Amino acid sequence: MSAEKIIATRLILGIIATMLILSVISVSLSNNSNILAFAQRPFGFGPFGENRFYTFGTISSIQNDNNGNPAWILTGFWKTNLINQTQTNGANLSGSVFNTSFKMIMINGSGAHTHTITDFVLKNKSMTDKNTLVFNGTSAASLREGIVTNIPTSIKIINNSVISISLDPGMVKNHYGNTPIFGVVFKRDIGAPNVQMPMR
Repeated sequence: MSAEKIIATRLILGIIATMLILSVISVSLSNNSNILAFAQRPFGFGPFGENRFYTFGTISSIQNDNNGNPAWILTGFWKTNLINQTQTNGANLSGSVFNTSFKMIMINGSGAHTHTITDFVLKNKSMTDKNTLVFNGTSAASLREGIVTNIPTSIKIINNSVISISLDPGMVKNHYGNTPIFGVVFKRDIGAPNVQMPMR
């Protein structure tokens, strides 16, 4: 076999191998809905349109069991316009939005399920110190038994970096343990990733 035929054969084999690799990658990407979901923009995290009035972030929390030991990992996303609310008390607090959806899974990898907290009704807003905004009101949360409404809820934004969400433990049957649900506030100057947040 001549040197030209060897080079041509190797080139053809290289092209075939490259096409096979690209096919495998393409099939893997199309079968992985999580990757495709991250390419979408259901919340439109951009600074334009309606979303310029919202702040977004993640839920990143460890919740305790009934004995006070770490038992559950919570991860998800939230959206709110509470930080932009200018009124501290009064009747004109309608239009307040706080929604979150997160996965809850035991630290051993079992028991995965999803929760939502929605329909937040702001009752009052305060600033406990120069770095902590507190929003008190009621919300609805999804539990195994269904949606529980009118749950006393306190949301804190700490140093414009951390969020804590506290639901009345009796109303949610201590489902989230004895600590608030914590998360992170996305900074507008660095933007937010493309994420998909399922809502009920």
